[in-house]
Amino acid sequence: MPIFLIIEDVGWWQGFDGSSYQEPYRNNLGRPHCLEDYQALAHLAQRLSMRIAIGMAMCEWDRTDFLKNIPGATWMGSAWNNQKNRRYDLDRAADYLNAHDHLLEIALHGVGHEFWNNGQMERSEFHDKNCNMRPENIIVSHLEAFAGLLDQNHILARPRLFIPPALNHSFGDHSIQPLLKKFGIDYVTTRFSRSRQFKAPRHPKLTWESGVTLLERGNAPVAWDVSASPPVWNNSPPILPLHWANLLHVKPERNLEIINPWADMLLVKTSGPNFILAKDAAACWRQAAVCYLAEIKNENSHIIINLGALPRFSSLQGPFIIRIQNLGDRGLRCEGAKIVEQKKMSKNLFTLELLPEQEEKKLSLLR
Repeated sequence: MPIFLIIEDVGWWQGFDGSSYQEPYRNNLGRPHCLEDYQALAHLAQRLSMRIAIGMAMCEWDRTDFLKNIPGATWMGSAWNNQKNRRYDLDRAADYLNAHDHLLEIALHGVGHEFWNNGQMERSEFHDKNCNMRPENIIVSHLEAFAGLLDQNHILARPRLFIPPALNHSFGDHSIQPLLKKFGIDYVTTRFSRSRQFKAPRHPKLTWESGVTLLERGNAPVAWDVSASPPVWNNSPPILPLHWANLLHVKPERNLEIINPWADMLLVKTSGPNFILAKDAAACWRQAAVCYLAEIKNENSHIIINLGALPRFSSLQGPFIIRIQNLGDRGLRCEGAKIVEQKKMSKNLFTLELLPEQEEKKLSLLR
């Protein structure tokens, strides 16, 4: 089973919870955010050899106040003014995100995370609290605004992962997924039990529609508003969902005192046969799909892996990983897939990365 780290509510510059003032919840950090907060995430990604997904809320990056023309995007409405957030950190942070795209993958979380009617905050931006979709034209305007915020800050990345704000989402007939797909989204993670299900998921933790694959997010091991949290193991893999403040210190120069114990814990927990650290979102979704949908059995002393139940989306194509105990010194060969890498993890544990041949649905491993 893969373990993949998603950090929500990245992108705010103000670090306080503004919900009592009709402003966004943001992160309950007790100080403004700064470049060091992005550097801390990159450090964690480097230690884990993982391209971490950062779910960004982007409204406080607005350089021209164009969000005043986007209905429901901010608490100020047509009086929107983002002057206090237009400071040197915008340029520095944008440059840093571009330079560290191999470590930090920008994911769509929202423009303002919530939705505002006449200055009154509603949860949430793309769905209401009952998981009813906002009108299509509103959703499209917010998706375009998110892209516009990336453009005006010269951030080159475009998101392929959507993390629904407040976990309000829906799937099945007349859902948001076709709109997300047009925007370039291939992956969604949310709580299925919190979503409005017009159709039952194809698997309790995995479903797909309109070329978008949805993966169960599970419970966050730490509350969103807890800063400087000690590491807590994830009891609902494959997604380890955290919020930005969880990993940050009130003194930014001490951020790594929080980051490093999380890295230490995850490296230890994924060193055995049961879990691997996914290298990025695509690897996580692909690996989870194999874990949930592939049929694995012994047949005439061969290990047969049948991938026939997996959807044939290009976003789910590519290599996946198995771990084998007590392989001995004889090694393995594979029919139907290329062995990309075979690595000895310990005396009795091997990692095998397999790339299925094109259109091949049944793989055979034999000694």
